[in-house]
Formats: sequence, structure tokens, C-alpha cells
Amino acid sequence: MSRIWDSLKDVESREGTNRGIPNATQPTPERRCAPRSWTFSPVLVYGYTPENEPFHEGTEALHVNAGGGLITLTSGVAEGQTLILINKKNEKEEKCRVVCRRSGYLHRTAVAVKFLEPSPDFWR
Repeated sequence: MSRIWDSLKDVESREGTNRGIPNATQPTPERRCAPRSWTFSPVLVYGYTPENEPFHEGTEALHVNAGGGLITLTSGVAEGQTLILINKKNEKEEKCRVVCRRSGYLHRTAVAVKFLEPSPDFWR
């Protein structure tokens, strides 16, 4: 077992990585187009469930930037699906795409969305 461990350490030191997993010396690059900020913005969401049933739901945005944000939904959505968001405060409307679904809690799922076009004024 020791020889295997030594061989793995040798390969890792030559590659400079831990088999593609970032460590403390390699910060994870930011993939977002702009930094996100915490907010509580009420929004209306319109779309279709994966079963092709139309839905609309009032919810809130939690973590946002000009490129999209994180919302919570009780309705089922799929990655890549198009939704329409309406900001209840300023009545602005934007199309967005579901990037990913995150953890669920109490029948709600955190959903990351990305606007089709950046919209810096949508959350104001």
C-alpha cells in the first residue's frame, strides 16, 4: 500500500493538482458574470412543468446579479427550461433559463436562473 501511495503523491506533485480537485492553494475560479448580492425581491414566475403543464407562482429572489439569480419554487422545473420572471416592485419582465436546481426544503426547491440577456436594472 505504501508504494501505491508514494506513486500517487509523485504523480500529484508533477501535475501540480490533486487530480483536478482544487485545494487551498488553487482557488476555484468564479464562473458568474458579476458578483451576486443578497436580496429579498418578490417575483412572479411563469413557465411549464416538465409534464408540460403551465404554472405561475409568486416567490422571492434571494441571491441576484445582472445575469440572473437564485429563486425558490414549489413547481417542478428542469435544467435548460425557459421561464418568465416579473419583478413585483418595478413590474419589469425578463425571460430566463434554468441553470440548475439546488437543495429542497419544505416542498420548495432553490433554482438558479440566468437571463437570456444581462439585465442590470431588473432587480432595482
